[in-house]
Amino acid sequence: MSLTLRPGRRVALVGPSGAGKTTVAALLVRWLDPAAGRVTLNGVDVRDLRGDELRTVVGYLGDDAYLFDSTLEANLRIGRPDATTGQLEQALAAARLLDWVRTLPAGLATPVGEHGVALSGGQRRRLALARALLADFPVLVLDEPTEHLDDVTAAELIRDLLAAAGDRAVLLITHRTDVLGDVDEVVTLTPGSREAAPIGAYAGAG
Repeated sequence: MSLTLRPGRRVALVGPSGAGKTTVAALLVRWLDPAAGRVTLNGVDVRDLRGDELRTVVGYLGDDAYLFDSTLEANLRIGRPDATTGQLEQALAAARLLDWVRTLPAGLATPVGEHGVALSGGQRRRLALARALLADFPVLVLDEPTEHLDDVTAAELIRDLLAAAGDRAVLLITHRTDVLGDVDEVVTLTPGSREAAPIGAYAGAG
């Protein structure tokens, strides 16, 4: 396959289970290296970059984004430890969580519990999104970010994800068809043979 991501573009990657969607995500953040072809960042083969260099540019948000057993603020600051309160609130507002946080007696000091158990599924995903936005990755890879959410919550979250991304390049990996009207391009993967290794061609900001 050939895939190009550009700043400000929203690309959806769809296809049946086993088609290779999550493999593409793993290639982009270099959890895997391609068996054939190459993945490039602004023309540079990502195999020539250190993993930590690449992952300051490409942010991954999956369906199981980890939350630490700490406060809302501490979880956010993982994305940017030196963030001001205003920047924290801006990220929460973009993820549509700020109004809710302001209703909490302890505000940003509210504990989230182990693995975010004190939050709803949608709130956990939105907090993870706010953290990713705060980290200011030029490229966001969203791998089934609404898995296990109800249809209404899932559709709202994806639309908010895409809107909050601003001028970032976004790859949305999803099985949902009801949000494809909100993206600029849809790429469909179909299962191939074991010998047909995916080839990722990738260009982004940063």
